[in-house]
Amino acid sequence: MIKKLKLLSLLLFPLSIFINTVLSRYPHFIEKYYSISINKFIVEILSNISGIFPFSIYDITMYLIVISIALFIIYTIYIIINSPNKLKVFIKNSLLNILSIISIFYFLFIILWGLNYNRMPLEITLIENYNFKYNKSISSIDKTKEDLANLYEFLIENANETRKLVKSSDGVMKANTDYKGIINRAYLGYENILDLLPNLSGNYSNAKYVMSSKLMCYTGITGIYFPFTGEANVNVAIPDIYIPSTTLHEMAHQRGYASEDEANFIAYLASINHPDIDFKYSGYILALNHTANALYSTDYDTYVALSKNICEDVLFDLRNNREFWKRYEGKIDDISNEINNTYLKANGVSEGVKSYGKMVDLLLVYYNLFPYK
Repeated sequence: MIKKLKLLSLLLFPLSIFINTVLSRYPHFIEKYYSISINKFIVEILSNISGIFPFSIYDITMYLIVISIALFIIYTIYIIINSPNKLKVFIKNSLLNILSIISIFYFLFIILWGLNYNRMPLEITLIENYNFKYNKSISSIDKTKEDLANLYEFLIENANETRKLVKSSDGVMKANTDYKGIINRAYLGYENILDLLPNLSGNYSNAKYVMSSKLMCYTGITGIYFPFTGEANVNVAIPDIYIPSTTLHEMAHQRGYASEDEANFIAYLASINHPDIDFKYSGYILALNHTANALYSTDYDTYVALSKNICEDVLFDLRNNREFWKRYEGKIDDISNEINNTYLKANGVSEGVKSYGKMVDLLLVYYNLFPYK
């Protein structure tokens, strides 16, 4: 009976692919009936249940997976040495168990959150909300090199100004509070942008800090959303300059925005509209880096000329961040990046990790709709 159930569970994998493929053709349907209704209801329940626990269930799950793999390897070696005649049956049963687990978890991933990759592009949502609110008829927005240069100049000015107001320690930006305080204050940024994006409202638990944050640094990952528990997890070992915006980024995933560039854009809006200066500065730095990369590729001379206006304190923070990540570069980071790239492509993000740069398009749309507010 158990074996039959395991065999039947294998059907969940192709079923998941079928559901995802078919529904990807209907982004309006996904947006209306899944992202802002069914999925929102599911995630609110999951996040509030997991929020009862002060620790990250994702963290515990990762430890259990590592321990399980280690025990499986040890037991496999034991079988090879002591019962080689049972090895064939053991491998068959183990393979069935592994494939069954993968099928079940992939199905749950798609149903609990993964379909959000197929929702309406945030750019369209921004324009539609603007048209509704201001009774306009804008359908699309051109994004010129001049717009990009103006955006970069704007971000430099605001990064410089907010840097004057944040705390410092040994010349490096320090947040107003420790990471627990950052996590507890993060929701305030979302409360101030509900007028623009009302879909971000909801009753969600706070983000969680990852206990093994220093180990996570070796993967190059700054945060991760765990759809099985509705937890937004944050690597708190990274420099303070990025903890506020990273927390808001993972909270955007929690609120149903699967795309990395859209989560970054939402994190930016929530950061600069946050009442606390450390969040504002973190948001401007997040956008500054993405816009700098875009302008560097598009108009190098303008990039060089405008970059001279970045103040020394901001440059010091950026150098400190680069030096921090240099300590963790290596094979694990390369493998993690490749896994992340494959994961994004498997979920319909054809550009893979390059899609992170598309955040700039959303910034240009926003500042065309609301000129440098």
